Order: sequence, then structure tokens, then C-alpha cells
Amino acid sequence: MIRNSTLKRSTPLRATAPMKRGAAKLPAKRKTARSTKTMYRNLALLKLAEGMPCKLAIPGVCCGDVTTVVACHSNQSRHGKAGWLKAHDWATAWGCQTCHHYVDQSRLPSYDEKVALWEAGFKETRLSLIVLGKWPYEAEIGYMTVYGAGHGE
Repeated sequence: MIRNSTLKRSTPLRATAPMKRGAAKLPAKRKTARSTKTMYRNLALLKLAEGMPCKLAIPGVCCGDVTTVVACHSNQSRHGKAGWLKAHDWATAWGCQTCHHYVDQSRLPSYDEKVALWEAGFKETRLSLIVLGKWPYEAEIGYMTVYGAGHGE
């Protein structure tokens, strides 16, 4: 059904208070970094990845360049990942730039495949840190909280 007539108002518009004008002010920037009460942060643990071999070592992807190896944080919520917040620093696997990109940003593998690749690299990274005597006690507490004491090495 097509209507050709315009709608007619039966009552006049009510007068209301005018709308506020002007942009809302943003809160001032913090002068110091926000303290994280529940996140485990350890810059020394992250720096240990520099110059180490890639533990993700994804076949057909890994460049094997030790100069590009960094600590790749987990993308799983069980490791503390949420929105823009990175996972705990103990939940990292050493990975070269190509493996890191593949696990973090590539759309080729499924999420489950990415998790499996990262978990294998994380296991190797943790064992390497234990052998080097660099795996912190606090990191082991976080690991045991997530994986439990029965998780094999």
C-alpha cells in the first residue's frame, strides 16, 4: 500500500532543555605506569629470548634467524590474555619473527592449530629455562596454577 500524503502531527513538539554542547574532556595521562596486581611481569625473563634458538620452529615457516627471536606471549585467556592485556610473562615461547607472525597474525592455521604450535614451543622454552637455571620460582607457581602438578615435562 503506497501512501502519498505526508504525516501530520496531532500535537506540537514539547519544549525541553537544550542539549549540552562541547566535547567531553579526557582524563589526564598517567605519569607512572599502572601497577598490575595480578599480572606477572619479568623483563629479565623476556630478554633471555634474545639470541636463543627459535622454540616454535614451525616447519616450512621458521627462518631460524636467532637475531630475530623474541618472547612470544600466549594468546590464551588461561594465561592471563584479555583484550589489549598481554598474558603473564612466564607464558611465553621463544620464536623467530616468522614463527611469531604465523602464530599471532596469520589467518592460515585454525586457532586450535596455533594453540598446539605455541604450546609445543612453550614446553621447549620452559625446559630450556629450567636447564639454564633461569626459570623463576614465581613463574613455576603460575605454571602449576594453570597446568597442575601432574602435567608432564
